[in-house]
Amino acid sequence: MKGIFITGTDTNVGKTYIASKIAAELNSRNINVVPRKPVESGCQLVKGQLIPNDAVNLQQAAHSAEPIRKICPYRFREAISPAQAARLNNQSISLQQLSEACTDNINKDAFLLVEGAGGIYSPICDEGLNADLAKKLELPVLLIAENRTGCINQVLLSLQAIQHNKLNIKAIVLNHMVHCTGLSCHYNELSRYTQIPIFEFDTNQTSIKKLTDFIID
Repeated sequence: MKGIFITGTDTNVGKTYIASKIAAELNSRNINVVPRKPVESGCQLVKGQLIPNDAVNLQQAAHSAEPIRKICPYRFREAISPAQAARLNNQSISLQQLSEACTDNINKDAFLLVEGAGGIYSPICDEGLNADLAKKLELPVLLIAENRTGCINQVLLSLQAIQHNKLNIKAIVLNHMVHCTGLSCHYNELSRYTQIPIFEFDTNQTSIKKLTDFIID
C-alpha cells in the first residue's frame, strides 16, 4: 500500500497544515487519498460531541466521504499526549488498535495519509510512541519542522530517532509558519548535516506540487 506517515519535531509545527495541503493536491490529481488521524487529543466539546479539528481538516482537504469517526476513532478533550489522555479517561489504546484504525478495509490502490500526534517520540498509546506506529504501518515518514531558530537541533534529534527505529524517512519539511527573513539559512545549514531531501514549504502552490510529486514518486 502506498502512503506516508506525517510526524513532527514537536507539537504545533504545522503537521495538519502540510498534511491537508498534500491531501488536497492528491485529490486534485484524482488519487484516492485516505486520510487518517487515528487518535487526537485536545478536541473541542461541541453539543456533547468531541470534535477532532485536525481530523476534520484532513477530511475536508481530501474531500473524503468517510465519517469522522472512521478517520479519527479515538478522541480526547485534554490537550496532552494521547497516551496520558486515555489513562485520564480510564481507557486503553493499543498499537494494534491504532494500526487497524488506519488500515482496515483500505483499497490496495489507495494512498494512505496518516498524521501522528505530536513529535516522533510522543507517546501515542499505552505501549508505544509515534515511531512505533509508523513502524507497524510500514509507511515512509515525512518529518515536519517549524522553520525557526532551534529547528536544526530539533530536526537532527528527530532524524536520530527515526533512523534508530529503522524507519524510511522520505523527506524533511521546513514549514514557514510566520513571515520571517533569513529562514533559508536553516535550509543551508541543515543540508550540511544530512543527505535527506529538504523542502522549504510556504503557501506557494509550487511548493505543494513539488512536495507531492516527491512523495508519490
